[in-house]
This record gives sequence, structure tokens and C-alpha cells, in this order.
Amino acid sequence: MSSVTKFENLYKKDIPSTRTGIFYNLFSYPTKISPEVISLYIATHTEVGDTVLDVFGGSGTTALAAKLCEKPTDKVLELEKQFNVKAKWGSRKVIIYEIGKYGSFATQVVCNPPDSTEFKKAFNDYFKKAYMQLAWLYKVKDDNGNTGEIRHIVWSDVIKCTNFKNEVNYYDVAVKYEPLKIEKSGKCPICGNEMSFDNYEYVVESVYDPLLNKKVDRKKRVPVKVYGESKGQKWTRLANEDDRRIIDECENLSYLHEDIPKDIEWGDLYRSGYHKGITHLHHFYTRRNYHVMSFLWSLTNQYPNDIANALKLLLLSYNASHSTLMTRVVAKKDSKDFVLTGAQSGVLYISSLPVEKNILKGIKRKVKNFIEAFDYVNKCKGITEVVNASSTELVMSNSSVDYVFTDPPFGDYIPYAEVNQINELWLNETTDRSKEVIISQSQNKGLDKYENMMYQVFSEINRVLKPKGMATVVFHSSKAKVWEAMCNVINNSKFHIAQASVLNKVQGSFKQVVDSDSVQGDPMMLLTKDMMSVSNDAKGNVLLQIAEESIIKGDLDEKLIYSRYLSECLKTGEKITIDAKEAYKYIRQRIGVVS
Repeated sequence: MSSVTKFENLYKKDIPSTRTGIFYNLFSYPTKISPEVISLYIATHTEVGDTVLDVFGGSGTTALAAKLCEKPTDKVLELEKQFNVKAKWGSRKVIIYEIGKYGSFATQVVCNPPDSTEFKKAFNDYFKKAYMQLAWLYKVKDDNGNTGEIRHIVWSDVIKCTNFKNEVNYYDVAVKYEPLKIEKSGKCPICGNEMSFDNYEYVVESVYDPLLNKKVDRKKRVPVKVYGESKGQKWTRLANEDDRRIIDECENLSYLHEDIPKDIEWGDLYRSGYHKGITHLHHFYTRRNYHVMSFLWSLTNQYPNDIANALKLLLLSYNASHSTLMTRVVAKKDSKDFVLTGAQSGVLYISSLPVEKNILKGIKRKVKNFIEAFDYVNKCKGITEVVNASSTELVMSNSSVDYVFTDPPFGDYIPYAEVNQINELWLNETTDRSKEVIISQSQNKGLDKYENMMYQVFSEINRVLKPKGMATVVFHSSKAKVWEAMCNVINNSKFHIAQASVLNKVQGSFKQVVDSDSVQGDPMMLLTKDMMSVSNDAKGNVLLQIAEESIIKGDLDEKLIYSRYLSECLKTGEKITIDAKEAYKYIRQRIGVVS
């Protein structure tokens, strides 16, 4: 049996990656992969005690997966049985290279956490102090005059009627009930003019910004709906004058002495519409929530360093997704009221109905996951080394790594440093974007630059990987040119694609869900230095073959069919020449012919 053949069951069919498990939902990070899935690859491709490397560490998922190799969960054991492979369970040494400040900080904390019992004790003390100072900010009254607590508040942009320039709330024009819908157009409640929301004009107000010590222009927003709880009962009502009075009081809150203006470095994600007036970190928050976040952050410094860092990660795990104006509501089919959800992954989008959440309630609810995860990791013996540096030059010896599992940036798919700066600015250290391996117009990095930087990384992987070592690489792109660049990188860095399959993300990222040209499922490649492992049995029209096979099986997901086409091309050496957009059109035609 060859060195590749014994792993081929892992690459014969799609492998599911779900958004569940002890580690997955600790904190959000773009394009995360289930640690359970990665743990199966590590335990199958390596021996106990081997060294595993991830050169694009992200949020540390590969390191957490290695922890699962020591204490495999029922889900992991189920995957082992499902794919009929023989895993070797036990500890590994993991080395994580991650250029991002937030990703490397998060990995270091979770993989080398404080004692879970001590952390729980510290958090209880921390929360008690915070609640005493901050709880009043979230006090609210229900319709019966009972004092309660804010759960969250839905705000609304104020827009101009295209007819007489009347100021109206977006909520009043766009939201309809019975059934609940957020319309794309509506009538002005003042003049009855029909308004399309594709080209409406935001109302801008000029206000004094005490942190910047000057007047600034910003989008005008007003609270429209309050969700609270009093006497153990949850309730909802429209915002009233009392709510607006408290919000006005919050606008006059004094900034803490630690608060300083922190510039947002805009790049590819800036939009002149919904980012109007957002030039600094505090502009991403309501005044109330920035004050709460700042106080909570400062309070962490009263604790020992390992506890303080764990508390900071807890705050950051809630911060960008739930504490900022990027939090949102959606109207789901047959729902009587809005469904609350966090920020959209991989972008810095602020909707016209942003949400202000109660941060205190959020972190109190989330800490249970941290305690559980810390307790799990405390019982593991495997070593995790985190290196916050570029992978273009690995400070490692030749032939020192047994296996690589990595998930490189997908071209221009997500500008990680720009997205993660919302959390990194709290850490007072942001990522050096000049070393970020992406395609970016704002960074003047085109496809050639991306290919060159990726080549440097993969050449380093080849150098540090043992002669019989292997690398599993997850990659995603809807563009044939990007795939051509990746294949060039693999060939020029003296690797060969021995196997390929698809990582089927059961619930895709935001971009995968809404982008009509995105790919559902990420192709996975097994790379070796052994030329003999390459298969080369491509025959005819690969896309046609894959489409016909999928249709016969009743699998009509065009995005998955395209991913399988990519995988088959990679496996057989066939050149990828078809973009996702072109492929989807072709697949739809084939489905129509067959049906």
C-alpha cells in the first residue's frame, strides 16, 4: 500500500463541516472550519507525537483540532467510522503561523488558557464589579411602568423622501407586518410618495464628537423598537420619549481617561453610503455600548495576565459581531417578528436597521462556553506554539514537520486585516497589511503579487516538511484565473496533488450564501513531494461528467457541483478553465434538459 493510498478514503467523497462543537462558536472568525473535521485529518495523516504546522493559522482551528485528537468527541469518532479510516488518537505538537494580531491572540489564549476553575471565579468577581457600575445604562420600563432590563434595541436610519425631502424613518416605510417583510420600496408616510430603497438618500446630521474634539457628520439614526425583560417576562414595544431621553443622556457620558481616538484604516470594504461618518473605532458603536465596552476592557487589567487576556478574548468574542452597529435583524419567512442575528461575517456591513444589544447579558451568557472549552484544553498535554509573523519566511529547520493542514486566503475573497481591525484596535495593535497574502485593490496587490507571495509560503512549506510528509490544503475561489495561480504555486513549489475532495460547509459563510458567483463547499487537496502519487485520468468534459453524475443522484446544488468539478480537475491534472458564473449557467441548462 502506497503512502497516499491509505488516506484515500478521506478524499473519496465530500466531508461535512458543521458550525457546532465545543470550540467552533467560542468566537467568530471569517471562513472557519469545524475543528472536528480537521482533527480527523490530523489523526489519520500523522502519528502520536508528530509535529503539525498551519501556515495560515487564522483563529487557531488546526491547533484546537489537535487538542481533539487527544480526547476525540463522539462527532469525531462518528466521522472516523463514516469515512472508514484508521485514526491514531493522542497528542501532537502544533505550530501556528498567523500574521493577524487578533487571530494569533485568540489562538494563544484558547490553546494555552488559564485554569478553568480560576477563570470562572475571576469572571464572577469581574462581572459583579461591572454590573454595579454599568447595569443602570440598560434599565428600561415596560408598558405597565415596571422597571426592567434592555435586551436589545432596533434602530433605524432616517431617510429623505425623494419627493418633498421629508425626513422619515426607514423602519416606518420599509417594514410591513402580517406577514413580516422588509420591503424594497414603500410609501412615504407624510406625502404618500412611492420610494425605492435602491436609491434613497440618508439624512446626515452634524454633531460634536468629544473624543475627536470637533464637529463631525454622521448618518442620523433613531431608536424604533425596544426589546426588554421585567419580572421574568420578555416583552417588546415601540421606542418612546423616555427611551430617547436616556439615549440623549448616554450621548453626554464622559469618556474614560484610557479612551483615545483610534483610526479605522479603510480599504476594499468601505462603502460611502452606510459607512458615512465612520472614521474611528467609536463610530461603530452607539455611545452607550462604546462606554460599556471601554469600561469592561479597562476592568480586565485588575486581574493576573492570563486571566486578563482570557477576559479580553471573551469581550472580543462578543464585540464585533454583537456589540457594534453591525448587529442586525432579519425578517424570516412566517416569522411574526424580527430574528436577531450578529454581524455578517467577512464584511463591515451596517444595515439600515442596526441593533444595540445589552453587552452585559451577552458576555454573561457566553462565558459558559469559555469555561467549558478551557476545562477541556486544561486536560490536554499537546504543545501549541503560536508565531505572530508572516509565513513567507518560516523560522524553522528543514524537514522538521510531519504534516501541514492549512486554509489559505482565497484571493480577494475576504480582507482579513480590514475586517479584524474592529477587534485589533482594542488590542492596540493591528495587522501589518503589507505582508497580508491577498488580492486587494486598496493594497495594490493584484493576482501576480498574490501568486508570488503564495509561492513564497508554499516553498517554505516544502522546505520544512519531511520528505514523506504531506499537506492538506483547503482552497476556495469562483474564478478560474485564481485557480490557475494556485496550481502554478503548487507546481512551482515542487508539490503534487495526490488526492482532492470537497469540504462541504453545511451552512455557508455570508458571501457564500448571498453571492450568486460564490462556491458552496471548499475543495481540499492532499499535496505530496512524491511525483508517483499523481493520478492523471481526466477524460473529456470534466464539468459535464460531474454535472451528469450529480443530477443522476438527484443532487442539484449547482455550487456543490462546481466545487466537485474543481476537485476532479485538481485530482486528474485537468486545467481549470471555467469560472463559477459560467459553470452555473451551464449546470442550470443541463438540469433543465434532464428534468
